[in-house]
Amino acid sequence: MKWLSLVFAYLPVVLQTVTTVEATLRNASGASKKQVAMDIITAAATAGEQFPEAHVQQVSGLVDVVVGSLNKSGIFASKAPTAK
Repeated sequence: MKWLSLVFAYLPVVLQTVTTVEATLRNASGASKKQVAMDIITAAATAGEQFPEAHVQQVSGLVDVVVGSLNKSGIFASKAPTAK
């Protein structure tokens, strides 16, 4: 139940962070983009006290789920250049 309450509490921020990082760093590796997203979430935890520090690592799994879902749905699908 604790995981579910974390999902409901943090999903909007994680979704916004992930989509912003994807839009900004399109050509970066997935690992790099995740690190940037986690850096943003960690900064929010310490600066804005929006996240309790203890939740930051648990939110890392939520980032993976969001990215996986957006990739599977095709929202983050890379567009291959068309041959002419």
